[in-house]
Amino acid sequence: MRLARFLASHCRGKALLAVALAATPVAWAHNVWLEPDAAGGYLVQFGGHAGQRESFDAAKLKSVQAFDRRGRPIDVAVVPVAGGVRVQPARQAALLAAHFDNGIFSRVDDGPMLEKPMDQQPGATSGVHALKYHKSIIQWGVVAKRPLGQPFEVVPLAHETPHAGQPLRVQVLLDGKPAEGIRLSWGEQGTPVTTAADGTATVTPVAGPNQLTAIRRAPVEGDARFTSLSYEYLLAFPAH
Repeated sequence: MRLARFLASHCRGKALLAVALAATPVAWAHNVWLEPDAAGGYLVQFGGHAGQRESFDAAKLKSVQAFDRRGRPIDVAVVPVAGGVRVQPARQAALLAAHFDNGIFSRVDDGPMLEKPMDQQPGATSGVHALKYHKSIIQWGVVAKRPLGQPFEVVPLAHETPHAGQPLRVQVLLDGKPAEGIRLSWGEQGTPVTTAADGTATVTPVAGPNQLTAIRRAPVEGDARFTSLSYEYLLAFPAH
């Protein structure tokens, strides 16, 4: 009976994740996410502008982690495929996380952004180093509220599956410390909220798939390659 309930829960969780991540791209930002495939693995997806997915250099994917419900790590095979990367956890994962370095882009005044550092583009006046982080909660459990140590991270402050329409507290961490003033939103839906001094904010999930995004932009001084650092985060999870 327990096994049947577990399998039913797993199937529902993975189905919700598939729906959530298929709808992940948002028009105002590039994000990275993991989308389940028919063979039990996950395809790394990248995109966002106008809902378009884009191919990418596999070298931009810096890491993928997988954990079970208790937070125990699971080995992950990473295989480059046409236009991206496929990952395969060694066993069923409750949570997946990814780090994607989209590189450095620069431009001259209001000209087009080119994928090269400022010191390699004559006349460049601004540049940005774009880093992406992602977390997919497939099954809620202890691991859901445990920080993974990502440089920029959104952590739910609960371990049980949230209920639609009920408040869910989350905390944003920057280098492991609470980050104040971080904007959180459901993509382009609803009104954004901003984290308090302790890095926390309260959001209200909907039934089924949810995609919570966080953005941080910060100026950088003394680096010839870029003038700002961009962090973008996407947390995907199911709710009752």
